[in-house]
Amino acid sequence: MSNITIIGLGPGPTRHLTVAARRALLLEKPLFFKTKDHPAALYCRRRRVHFQALDRFAAAPRLIGPILLSAAGRHSRIGYALPGHPLEGDLAVDYLLRRAPASGHRVKIIPGVAHSPPGAGASLQRLERIMTLLRSPRGCPWDREQTHRSLRGCLIEEAYEVIAAIERDDYTALKEELGDLLLQVVFHSEIAREEGRFDLEAVVDGIAAKLIRRHPHVFGISRESTPAGAIGRWEQVKELEKGAGAAGRIQVDPALPALLRAYKIQQKAAALGFDWPSLEGAVEKLKEEAVELKDAYLQGLPGRIEEEFGDFLFAAVNVARFLKLNPEMALEKALRKFLTRFAHVSARVAVTNRPFSSFSLEQLDRWWEEAKVEREKIAKKQESSR
Repeated sequence: MSNITIIGLGPGPTRHLTVAARRALLLEKPLFFKTKDHPAALYCRRRRVHFQALDRFAAAPRLIGPILLSAAGRHSRIGYALPGHPLEGDLAVDYLLRRAPASGHRVKIIPGVAHSPPGAGASLQRLERIMTLLRSPRGCPWDREQTHRSLRGCLIEEAYEVIAAIERDDYTALKEELGDLLLQVVFHSEIAREEGRFDLEAVVDGIAAKLIRRHPHVFGISRESTPAGAIGRWEQVKELEKGAGAAGRIQVDPALPALLRAYKIQQKAAALGFDWPSLEGAVEKLKEEAVELKDAYLQGLPGRIEEEFGDFLFAAVNVARFLKLNPEMALEKALRKFLTRFAHVSARVAVTNRPFSSFSLEQLDRWWEEAKVEREKIAKKQESSR
């Protein structure tokens, strides 16, 4: 088995070379360059690094992959250096990612700064330039005064609006809301760039590198054919990245909403084997917590009521997990349903020009049931049209 290191050289000047790319150019032997015209080739010549240029295959790029795979069969390690980012659609890279693992070779990707042809990359750069202008002295006063902390609420709001568009199957709104969410990423990245911490390019390169690291079944020699196996691989790599001592510990971001945090904590506990064997056990625990909550209420103990109510919610989240439901999303859907039905009741009350308090609970409940029936009709109609 040999190691094949694919090195992204960036779009041009050697200042775009990452530290990892510079190191690989000096260490990998034999080293192949897609083209000798890239400035990194001169960088290697000046350091007396021998490499083989593959320019002669420019007219037949499909031959480069088999040539490199053949070289990997003769050497314990090889390097293949190419302009831009390795995952920008190079035929040889695609070939190696598909064929090398099956031949017992390990493939390592060293990301490079991507080219920016017309398309998503150019559009993202344009958005970044707009944000830089908005934050400049001749930009917008509101945009200039924002901080990471002041934008927290906006970030959460935009994420939920994306989810709402998905729930409605409204793809026009989804496109717009994804743009609003992307704006938050660009906004935070611009603030960080101004502070000398990181920039949008580092954010994009970071997530690209993470995706490669955590998908060894795609970019390495391991293989997974099921979603569960892929998630398992992801978690294994994640634990290795955290280092020794992380295993057996439950670490969940405390900034998450309590309902979602409970869900993630239970997932991690279950992964360690601390779990009910079936849904029935989780349901019985929920019933048990309901009884304990009622007992606390009957005894009139405020502190214990709060504690038992928390236990009841935690048990309900566990039931949701067994049902493969995200409790945060389920509750959000219930909230939207409640507000829709309550809007119907409010409309009924409004046409009478009388206050809510003048109606009995029975009358309000009848209008509530009207809303429920109306919503069910709409849902059935939508279902039949799909």
